[in-house]
Amino acid sequence: MRSVQAALLLALAGEALGHGYIYRVTADNTVYPGWDIFLDPYTSPAPARIAYGGGQTGPVFDINSKAMACHQVHSPAPGAIAEVRAGSEVTFHWSRWLYSHKGPITAFMAPYEGPVNKVDVNKLEFFKIGEESFDSEGVWGTTKLLDTTNGTWTTKIPADIKPGNYIIRHELIALHFALHTNPGFEWSPIGPQFYMTCFNFKVTGTGTATPKGYTFPGAYKKDEAGWKYDVFNTTVSNPYPSVGPPLYKSSFEVDLAPKELTVVSPTGKGEAADATYFSYQDAVLKAQSATTEAFDAAGG
Repeated sequence: MRSVQAALLLALAGEALGHGYIYRVTADNTVYPGWDIFLDPYTSPAPARIAYGGGQTGPVFDINSKAMACHQVHSPAPGAIAEVRAGSEVTFHWSRWLYSHKGPITAFMAPYEGPVNKVDVNKLEFFKIGEESFDSEGVWGTTKLLDTTNGTWTTKIPADIKPGNYIIRHELIALHFALHTNPGFEWSPIGPQFYMTCFNFKVTGTGTATPKGYTFPGAYKKDEAGWKYDVFNTTVSNPYPSVGPPLYKSSFEVDLAPKELTVVSPTGKGEAADATYFSYQDAVLKAQSATTEAFDAAGG
């Protein structure tokens, strides 16, 4: 694990620790490793993950960029696939987010055929399956990541969709600089910041629905009111205007028996190797948490 040890040292010193990333996904009660951006790039051969690799902690600023689909870098393609039942839940585990980076949370799905490594993510037609802004007390979902849900956000696979392979696109949208930047951060563009990762899923079930999809870029419009919302003056009387395509809702629900909890090995090399991996991951997550706290204190 010397290469991982070196990566850990780089990560601890890196400014990139300032934003969060998805290090784990629980899908229909199976726990999958995400693409750990500070560990997995230094593992040879590249580990088989359900996530697209090469993920970054920085945002996408340009709403018309091809990066709006699955981020600037989204390789290697997933080498594994998460199998879930239609109607089951998917939970994304984020490293520490920032209190300042308030905004909506979304999840989209897009069907695909053929090998996943041949998929052009900019041609995928995504439909929205989950979204959250703020609750009746004005608390944003991104704040709940820090205070309530231990860094997790959960959505549900629509019960009525047609079985098959799908790419799931999960995203946090930060609106802290929607109207202006803070002192010391004048270099940052004014406007929304998009933080997304894509994952490979196989959905089973008996549904037949094929919801209308939208491509990225294109699913979001530059002039949407939600991009100019003042997250620091959130009031229930001023609800957040949903952005992008409408939320798809299943025509029916299903009552699924819970599956036995299964944890997928992050290394495939046995318990000792997994323990070492988790030890390094825990160290990076703690360092990342300390760095985001510093960013919050600086107004970033």
